[in-house]
Amino acid sequence: MEQTCKEIYDLEIQLLKPETRNSPGKISELLSDDFFEFCSSGFVWHYNVNDVIDQADRNSLINWEIQDFSIKFLTMNVVLATYKSIRRNEESLNEKYSLRSSIWKLIDGNWKMVFHQGTPTNKT
Repeated sequence: MEQTCKEIYDLEIQLLKPETRNSPGKISELLSDDFFEFCSSGFVWHYNVNDVIDQADRNSLINWEIQDFSIKFLTMNVVLATYKSIRRNEESLNEKYSLRSSIWKLIDGNWKMVFHQGTPTNKT
């Protein structure tokens, strides 16, 4: 379980990196074809091949921090990851906090995210 937890944590970190979020190829490696997300804005996003994430933030200095990360096995090949994220804009010094959950599924030997939800929260 510890190895899977580290692997899923690393994949979550990868999805927060600008070079991943703006690369259709890297996104397709990490998201399942039927991926969807309940965004913190209330929007429901369904992944399509060649999509990117946060194209508007392409030139911003955004840093992410993950706190209180944990996983729970739902089946042998499906895990639920939960954590709190802090999104820092280095230009405006703005911080946004959210509670996040992701469902990851082992597909053809690779973990792929099938669902994600971000819920805005306070700093505490």
